[in-house]
Amino acid sequence: MNNTKISIAPDGKKYAIPSERSIQDAYEGIVKRAQWHRSHGRKIVVVQGLGFVGAAVAAVVAAAKKKEENELCYFVIGVDLSTEAGYWKVAKINEGQTPVVSTDAELEKITKQQACEQGNLCATVCEKAYALADVIIVDVHLDVRTRVPENTRDISINAEGFKEAIRTIGRYMAEQALVIVETTVPIGTCEHIALPILTEERAKRNITAAPMIAHAYERVMPGPHYVHSIRNYWRAFSGIDRISAAKTRDFLESFINTTEYPLVQLGDTVSSEMAKLLENSYRAYNIAFIYEWTLLAERAGVNLFDVVEAIRMRRGTHDNMRYPGFGVGGYCLTKDSLLAQWSSNNLFGAEVDLALTLQAITTNFYMPRHTKELLLELCDGTIKDKTIAVCGVSYLPDVADTRNSPTDMFVAELEGEKAKVIVHDPVVSFWAERPTVTVTQDLQAALCNADAVVFAVAHREYGELSPQILLDWASRPLAVIDGQNVINDEKAEILNNAGCRVAGVGKGHWRKRGYQCRQQQKEK
Repeated sequence: MNNTKISIAPDGKKYAIPSERSIQDAYEGIVKRAQWHRSHGRKIVVVQGLGFVGAAVAAVVAAAKKKEENELCYFVIGVDLSTEAGYWKVAKINEGQTPVVSTDAELEKITKQQACEQGNLCATVCEKAYALADVIIVDVHLDVRTRVPENTRDISINAEGFKEAIRTIGRYMAEQALVIVETTVPIGTCEHIALPILTEERAKRNITAAPMIAHAYERVMPGPHYVHSIRNYWRAFSGIDRISAAKTRDFLESFINTTEYPLVQLGDTVSSEMAKLLENSYRAYNIAFIYEWTLLAERAGVNLFDVVEAIRMRRGTHDNMRYPGFGVGGYCLTKDSLLAQWSSNNLFGAEVDLALTLQAITTNFYMPRHTKELLLELCDGTIKDKTIAVCGVSYLPDVADTRNSPTDMFVAELEGEKAKVIVHDPVVSFWAERPTVTVTQDLQAALCNADAVVFAVAHREYGELSPQILLDWASRPLAVIDGQNVINDEKAEILNNAGCRVAGVGKGHWRKRGYQCRQQQKEK
């Protein structure tokens, strides 16, 4: 009987999870490679966690070169778990492929170059790799247990995985290794959680020196400028002490274009941790703010996109105003405000409730319901037994990341209305959060029997779709909902003239033109 466990990548490729003996053998090979690179003046960097941030950071750091000598700076080892969810990432990197599906060809290029040509990038599931490191970057998952708690005291975080990851580092790290936490964490995590764990584990090994810890939160932006967002963007950081901060600055300067994007050093890790949470909470609040105005603009017959564009001309004060949209997803904006409130309650004992901040999180969570209401309006109040093509599963255009996708709630809402749902996405082939839902990548097949189509993500394929092709692929005039501004006015008019009912989030001018009741007008 074969008891070998299999790890399946999103592209369907299967990898056998290796035995402990095979893992150890592979690690011994990594040790030899590390020794060779160290003898050539390169430091060893270990990246813990090979998800959307860790895999990209590992490749970019591996590609870093000493400015004057044009020599590689580092030998980079990526570490993930020997689980069904984790091992395929390790296998992909060792094959010279990034585990991240992205439209940025540079990410795939440098991953292959560093892993296969330069030989200074590899991956493993062996925890002993931390013992080799000069620098350890923490990019592991830390999430909340519920996105919409009934009150602030109900906020709970799932930190056990993060704590165990830090504990594992403490069991193996060298005495003088620097630990840089890139993971978004509650305020006070480095001081109150990471430091005690590392100190305890090192004490078990008779290491009495205080661990060097820093917090340097990432601003990685998956998409067409993935690599650019790591190399060419402002970074804020802090250290648990002066030595940690100085070493972190030196490390960040080795692969970030700090000439044009200077680093910002904050006074302590608490400040840096707060900066990350405040930064994302600010953005989430702006999105919730514009949602209220979206509802008003639609009823007033106003194109809110034009209004916002006019306001954004005020550079420096209003140019970051958000546009209307379908909803909010992803790893950061959906949880970071909750992490801040959890910190207030549990690490600082502060009687501070972030009421406005948390209301924005709730507003954003339920935002997809508005698109459902638009759909019901176009379908005369019911979608029972109607076939709805939902276009877009990921939470970002052209990025195969489905974490906390607003499409999840939307599909649940449609199912609650007894609709038949067909889901399409050009970059997502498997929906991890809804494994029983089939995601087709054949848009024509998704549309051929649909009564309505909802564009939930601004994937490039949707923006390039001509109205005539949409009409040709559909078997009847559709109800068309534009949730993410992928249909311009010209296309909307063509669809309307062909007998489709058309509505868009934030596009009240379409309502004013009668696009939402076009078929009824023709019948009259």
